[in-house]
Amino acid sequence: MASPREFLLATASDHSSALERALGLLYIVGADDPSVGMTARQICDCFFEVGHARQNVSRLDAALHRDRRTIRAGINEWRLSAKARLDLAETFSFVAKPKALPDIDSVLPHGIFDRRRGYINRVVQQLNQSYDLGLFDCTAVMCRRLLETLIIEVYERSGRADELHGSDGHFMMLSGLLTVLEKDKTINFSRNGQKGLKDFKSLGDLSAHSRRFNAQKSDIDRIRDGLRVATEELLHLAHLHSSVASQ
Repeated sequence: MASPREFLLATASDHSSALERALGLLYIVGADDPSVGMTARQICDCFFEVGHARQNVSRLDAALHRDRRTIRAGINEWRLSAKARLDLAETFSFVAKPKALPDIDSVLPHGIFDRRRGYINRVVQQLNQSYDLGLFDCTAVMCRRLLETLIIEVYERSGRADELHGSDGHFMMLSGLLTVLEKDKTINFSRNGQKGLKDFKSLGDLSAHSRRFNAQKSDIDRIRDGLRVATEELLHLAHLHSSVASQ
């Protein structure tokens, strides 16, 4: 969700009235808790701080009082009614759009991945971003998801995806996928690649399933090199490495 400042800057060049922009601010501040509101003075101060002309507080307060979409949130504060919030969701949908994740190489270099595979690249972006934010359990879980996806891609490319299905007909989890891969003599997967997968597996299982375990930066750093080796080998086997996909 955009901040009030970001919203006002984004609407600086349109022709919205002060009242409509005020409603947008109320929509934003009440996003997590609809009972939260703002006073007309607070709204006018927000306008002024981003470079808009100083608004008349009394005039805006009177306009908010007349508008049926607003109700009292406290002393001198206004908030949107539940119906107004639903009605305005589409109007202000642009403020809820997530920011694009930057291409960073904190754990895995994004440059080795085929850019045409958006669903894989989004996972890589998220695992790198979560590492930078200190969300190391999230990093481990996204690494686990990436490895599961790449192993399945390897078998789908050779038309053997059925070998990865469990008794329920669905793809197995990482543990089952690794068991199949380790026993498969037809896939030229190096010992270093296998070691990278095994080293990660214990961390991935703990982060995904243990209630009392929280991954630390050192846990990710310890398995990062092996993860890189395993990931790059799987990309080549699936013909998804950027150097192969571009040929």
